[in-house]
Amino acid sequence: MKRTIFFRWAVVFVFLSVPLGCAEKDPIIREKLEYVCKSDLDSIVVDLPKTSLADPVYYSIISYKTYAEGKYSKMAVVEFYFLKKVRAKIVRKYRYFKEARMWDRYFNEYSFINDTTNSARR
Repeated sequence: MKRTIFFRWAVVFVFLSVPLGCAEKDPIIREKLEYVCKSDLDSIVVDLPKTSLADPVYYSIISYKTYAEGKYSKMAVVEFYFLKKVRAKIVRKYRYFKEARMWDRYFNEYSFINDTTNSARR
């Protein structure tokens, strides 16, 4: 009887501790980032008039880095494009908190898109 209870608790301990000790795979972390970015894009455009939205609204992951040490294992920079007539974007930075296994947004900035044409030339 005591042996059976001990064995059950040992199995429970093994199943609970194995996922905590293993690092999450990069494709899963990237999938989580995609989900967060889609959710952020939806929240950006939800209250804007449909006539002011670009067709299509989208985001672009412009940087994705991995870190070997520290409590954050990944960092991503994402640009959101959503306005039709205003050449502006939102730049957001995210970091992946290893212990919580989730993305954390720590930077949010509106900026204008630079015009790469040189209007001074004729």
